[in-house]
Amino acid sequence: MFHEITINGITLPRPDGDLEFVSEKLKTEYETEAGTTQVSVHRESKLTITGSWTLTGSWADRFRNWAGMDTVTVSAFFPQTDEMTEHECQFAITGEKHVHRAREQLRTDGLYQMTVKMEEL
Repeated sequence: MFHEITINGITLPRPDGDLEFVSEKLKTEYETEAGTTQVSVHRESKLTITGSWTLTGSWADRFRNWAGMDTVTVSAFFPQTDEMTEHECQFAITGEKHVHRAREQLRTDGLYQMTVKMEEL
């Protein structure tokens, strides 16, 4: 299922396949002197989004620019809850491959396949 994603207000093109959304609860468990287990919940969830895109050269440059920033604002639309939520994330390119240039792709500076990971801070 497609989820709309924007980064710093720019809507991303459709990914090559389904995006993977992982939301994990951040907590710490430790044992007290009395022998009981104490749980400290830091926050309810931490969002991680991974996916792959086939992009033109200008989009690949945008992705590289976002990867060079400390943080980006990722807005994701979740159809099951019908809401758009914002998250401060680190944007990392985990894989990049230049696709062979065909004659019709010369004006787009070729195509790139990029795999990215957006992880909430």
